[in-house]
Amino acid sequence: MSAGQVGPLFALRWRMIRSRAVQSGLAVLGVSALGLIVLGVVGGAASRLGRATASDIGLGDLGGAVDRTGEVAALLPSAMLAFALLCIVAPLAAGGGQELIPESQLVAYPVRIATLVRIGFLLSPLNIAWYLQVLLLTAATGYAVRGDAGPLPPVGVLVAYLIACTAVGQALGWGIVGVRRTRSGRRSTWALLGVLVAIGGWVVVTDRGAALLDKSPTLSVLGAQLQAAALVPSGFVPFVVGCLVVTALGYLVAVRVAAWALRRPGDQGVDGPLARPVARRPFESAPTAYRMLLRVDRASLWRSPPLRRGLLVLGVLPVAAAALASLPWSSIALLPALVASGAALLFGVNAMCLDGSGALWISTLPHDAEVVLRSKARVVAEVCSAPVALVLVGAGLRASAPPDLVDIVATVGAAVSCTALVVATAMRLSVTRPHRADLRGPRDTPAPPGTMAVYSARLALVTTTIGLGFSAATIGDSILPPLLLTLGLLAWAAYSWSRTRRLWSDPVRRAHVVTTVAAG
Repeated sequence: MSAGQVGPLFALRWRMIRSRAVQSGLAVLGVSALGLIVLGVVGGAASRLGRATASDIGLGDLGGAVDRTGEVAALLPSAMLAFALLCIVAPLAAGGGQELIPESQLVAYPVRIATLVRIGFLLSPLNIAWYLQVLLLTAATGYAVRGDAGPLPPVGVLVAYLIACTAVGQALGWGIVGVRRTRSGRRSTWALLGVLVAIGGWVVVTDRGAALLDKSPTLSVLGAQLQAAALVPSGFVPFVVGCLVVTALGYLVAVRVAAWALRRPGDQGVDGPLARPVARRPFESAPTAYRMLLRVDRASLWRSPPLRRGLLVLGVLPVAAAALASLPWSSIALLPALVASGAALLFGVNAMCLDGSGALWISTLPHDAEVVLRSKARVVAEVCSAPVALVLVGAGLRASAPPDLVDIVATVGAAVSCTALVVATAMRLSVTRPHRADLRGPRDTPAPPGTMAVYSARLALVTTTIGLGFSAATIGDSILPPLLLTLGLLAWAAYSWSRTRRLWSDPVRRAHVVTTVAAG
């Protein structure tokens, strides 16, 4: 059975992690992730209980705080709808689901399709966006929806909903993977994306977002949570049972659809994008070694299916979400940190893998070794800065209020400093912890799943903290705090970049990186 294959594959992947530090980091990350969710639920419930007790004895709200349970509860359906959309988009961006072990390494082993689906389902929490939304939803539920039995019944309803959305997302993701194996299927998905973008633009232009959210189907989830808080079985038990049925059906459909998608002959090697002839360009178009390597790196980026898909997701989804939300400038200043860290995870944390097996050939060419590092850093900077610029334009045009000078300085400072720091961090990881990655398959990633989870948590923690600092700076009346914060972060990025350059100048270090990305 496939259940008997999942455990050994996870054990194999764990043994393949040769670094004790990475193993310890993964263990700590797993325990911390679960602990944060539990603390979020308990803390939210305790916060509401404490305020209710203070109000009952005549003390009012402690510390002048305001009980906003109604406002938080009203926002829960929108947050649940966002999670459902994420569960659909994440498998699409990952080519059906995350891989525990690259498919090319398992081709000689009888791994069942159901095993691949289950592994993709179990690896969903490694997506930092998935985890953060779960953390926010559980904490908000513990705070806003609570009855005599405590927060557990409403949170149980939420968990059933989250699992059902994840299962349905897996099924839809594998379906799109199968459709896109032919040219007509790819054209159909592009046409569907164009229709969805047009509908989203129409919603934004006509200001119908609030009206649509008021009719969100996730209102039924909140209703079931309220019934669970009041311990009314007839109000929430049928909903939970329905979610469990949807989960089971979603898994069964995902297995069937994944089998169809993986066995369907594609045209990628016949007349698809991977077999498209590439004309030789004249030498005059890139007269220096730096320009030549830069052109090769950009071409490698655009010829990789997972990187193209990731760039599309980063270019469309944050802009659409920011435009629909009509955010204040304190929230807009937080966006560059989140988008830049997400862009770096496409390939920036292992930027040298763009060369692949050609890294050995490139290392023998008669050019300065630093040119290779500068070229990779330039491409990573372009990939990180382009989505940041797009999301700032989209959010700025739909901002809830006109910006003042402090808002502009803080937002631009956040964009510049976060991009610089993310690029510097990514290049340091690329030199100190290289990995073999082809980035040709639809589910290829620049590093193993566990390593990507650690990188994702690390970047998210640093950039979110920085983003919160710039967000707080928009509240003041002086441009000095955001300016000082920007200069400090740029100095930090410059120092990190100088250390990376010194490491790369070591021939032994370069040889280790080149042989790792070229041959593993």
